[in-house]
Amino acid sequence: MALLPASPGLADPTTGSVINRYGLPGAIDTPSAEMMPDGVLGASLSYSDLGNAVGLSFQVLPRVTAILRYGKFDTDGGLGYIRDRSFDFRLQLMEEDPTGWRPAVALGLQDAIGTGFYAAEYIVATKIITPRLRVSGGLGWGRMANDGGIGSPFGDRDGREAGDQGGTLHPDQWFRGETAPFVNIQWLATDKLTLLAEYSGDDYACETGNAEKCPRPSWRSDNKELSSNINLGFSYQAGPNYQIGAHLLGGKQVGVQASMSLNPRRGPYPSGFEKGPAPVRPRPAVSADPDGWAGTWAADPTAQPAIQKALGDALAKEGQRLESMALTANRAEVRIRNHRYMQQAEAIGRTVRLMTRAMPPSVETLVVTSVEEGMPTSSLTFRRSDVERLENTEVSHIANVAVLSDADPRAAGLVQSPGVTPRFRWTLGPYLSTGLWDPEEPIRYEVGAELSASYELLPGLTLNGTVRQRAFGNAEQEAPGGLSVADYLELSDDEIAAGNNGVYRVRSDGRMYSGNDKPRIPQLTINWNAKPTETLYSRVTVGLLENMYGGISTEILWKPVNSRLALGAEINRVRKRDYENAFEFLDYEVTTGHVSAYYEFGGGFVGQLDIGRYLAGDDGATVTLTREFANGWKVGAWATKTDLSSEEYGEGSFDKGISVRIPMAWALGTPSKRTVGGTVQSLNRDGGRKLRVDGRLYDVVRDSHSTNLYSGWGRFWR
Repeated sequence: MALLPASPGLADPTTGSVINRYGLPGAIDTPSAEMMPDGVLGASLSYSDLGNAVGLSFQVLPRVTAILRYGKFDTDGGLGYIRDRSFDFRLQLMEEDPTGWRPAVALGLQDAIGTGFYAAEYIVATKIITPRLRVSGGLGWGRMANDGGIGSPFGDRDGREAGDQGGTLHPDQWFRGETAPFVNIQWLATDKLTLLAEYSGDDYACETGNAEKCPRPSWRSDNKELSSNINLGFSYQAGPNYQIGAHLLGGKQVGVQASMSLNPRRGPYPSGFEKGPAPVRPRPAVSADPDGWAGTWAADPTAQPAIQKALGDALAKEGQRLESMALTANRAEVRIRNHRYMQQAEAIGRTVRLMTRAMPPSVETLVVTSVEEGMPTSSLTFRRSDVERLENTEVSHIANVAVLSDADPRAAGLVQSPGVTPRFRWTLGPYLSTGLWDPEEPIRYEVGAELSASYELLPGLTLNGTVRQRAFGNAEQEAPGGLSVADYLELSDDEIAAGNNGVYRVRSDGRMYSGNDKPRIPQLTINWNAKPTETLYSRVTVGLLENMYGGISTEILWKPVNSRLALGAEINRVRKRDYENAFEFLDYEVTTGHVSAYYEFGGGFVGQLDIGRYLAGDDGATVTLTREFANGWKVGAWATKTDLSSEEYGEGSFDKGISVRIPMAWALGTPSKRTVGGTVQSLNRDGGRKLRVDGRLYDVVRDSHSTNLYSGWGRFWR
C-alpha cells in the first residue's frame, strides 16, 4: 500500500505521506505525528557522507510504530567505519481532527536500547493545513537538541559512557537535558512529488567531529561542521509501494534515500487465481433413489472402497490427501492433509463440497478431520442439509451451525487410504542463505543447490534429510575473536570460553560452518509425532537436528482445539557438530529444555513465554509477541534474558530480534502453503540461544484450531 495518498483530496490525517531518513513518517530527519497504515511493514535505505542507514519498521497497532535500524558511519583515529544498531518507538497520543484545529500528537523514543549514538526523545504535533500542505512541529531531547536549545525543563541528562555496549534501557535519561524546537513542512507539489523543508536541532555532532556535543567521544570523524540547521529535500512516489528521494543536510551534505512498504491486508492479487471449487450437489428426491436414502448400500462391502477412491482422487486434484475415512449409513468422517491452501478453512470448505458429491443420500452427518504431520488436530462436524441450504449465503451462517471439536486420536472404523504410507517425496532447487546486520559485514550470503527428501514410514513417523552444495557467496569460513581458522580449531572448550567472557561459543562461531565447498547436510532426522489423548500432542526428533547441533529433541504440548491457552515442555540433549564433516561431532555437549506457555490475545496477537536452560548452559526466559494475519503473514519480536551478566553476554546485553514470514500465496495469487522470510537479530551472541529444530508442535497444530481456523473462515466457500 502506498503511504502517499493517491490524490490531494484523499489525504488521511493519521497516515504518513513521506518516510524520513530514520524510516518513519516525517520529513528528512525530523519526525511527524503521523502513523503508517495499521499492520504495514516498511523498509528504508538512506545514504550520505554523514552515514548510511537501513531500517525495518512495523505498524504494530494503529497508534504504535516500532523500527529496528542498522547504521554505518565513519570515524577518525584509524577506527574506520562504525556499525550501530538501534530501536525506535513511536506512540500517537491523539489523532487529528480533520474538521477542526486539533492536530495529531505523538511521542517518540529514538535509539531506546542501543548504544546511544542516535538517542533522542521527542513530542510532535502534525496538522494538515490544506490537502497539499502538512506542517509538523515539536520539541526534541538528546541528539535532537544538540543545537538551538531553550533550556532543560526536566533536569540534566547524563552522557553515555564510551564503553556502553547497548541493550539496556535508560529511562532516567529520557526527556532530560537540553530541549530544542524543530519544525518541518511537506508540500505536495504534484500527486507524486512532495517538497520538504525542516529546521532541526540535530547538528550531527558525532559525524562532524564536535567532541563536546557527541555523547560517545570516541565516535568522531573529520568532516566539517554544517553551515545551518535547515535541511531541504524531496520525496517521489515511484510506485504504489515505493518512494525515492534526495536531500541537502545543513547546506553541505547531499544524500539520497529509498523506502518501500507492504500491507499484509492488501496483496497484489486479492482475489487469487485458484480455480473455483465444485458446487454442492443437492441430494435427489427420495423417490428417485429409495435405496440410497434407506442406507441399504452400507451392507455392500465394495461400497466404501469405491467411495473412498473416488473422493480421494477428487481431493488430490484440490491439493489435499485423503488419509483415511470412516463411513456408515448416516455418517461420514474423512481425515485430510492439506498441502495447498494457506487457510485451513478453504481446504475444509472444498472437502465438504466434494463430500456432498461422493456420499450416498442417507449420509447426513459430515465430519472433516484435519491431520498435520500424522496427528489429527481438529474435527468439524456439519449437517449435510445445512451445507446444501447455506452454500450461497454468508460464510458466518455455516460457521454458526458447524461444530468444532478435538479430534479423536483413535477413532473407530477408520480405513486408511491406499498409498498413504509409506510415501517418498523429494525436491531439488536453489537455496539462498543470508546473514544480516553483522557488526563487520551488513550482508553475508551463500547460494547453491539443495536436495530435500522425506520418507513417511507410518503416519507420524518420517525420515527427513537435506543436502546442500554451495556454489558461491561472500559467507566464508571465519573464526571469531580475530583468530585464524587453523588456530581456532586448536582451541579446547575451556580456551574457547575463556576468550569469550567465560561463555562457550554456541552460536557466535556460526561462520565456521560457512564457506564449505564440500556437500553439507544441514538436517538428517527421524521424527515421530503422536497424539496420546484428544488434547495432548508429542514429538521425538533424533539425528542431525540443525546445521550446528545433533542429538535428540523431545516435546509435549497440551492444546485443546477451542482454547486460547496452550502449555508445552521440551527437553533436548545435543552435541555440537563438526565444522566441515557432516557426521562428526565436537566435544561440547549440553542438555537444554523449556516449559512454555502460549496465549492468543485476540486481534491477531499471540504471546509466548519460554522458561528454561539455553545452549550455553545459561538459565532464563524468552518473551515473544507475534502479530498474525488471516492470510498467513506473521511479524514477531522476541527478547531473552538469562543469568549471564551484560559483561558475559557482550555487546547488546541480551538476545533480541524480529521475525517476518510472508506467504507465497499473498505475493503470487496462487494457492500455496509456502512462506518466505526469516529472522533479524541485532547481534549473533551466545546467551539465550535455543536449538533450531523443525516441527515444533504449537506451530504445527494451530492452523486447524479455533483462532486460526475462524480467522480464515472467509475463504470457506472459495
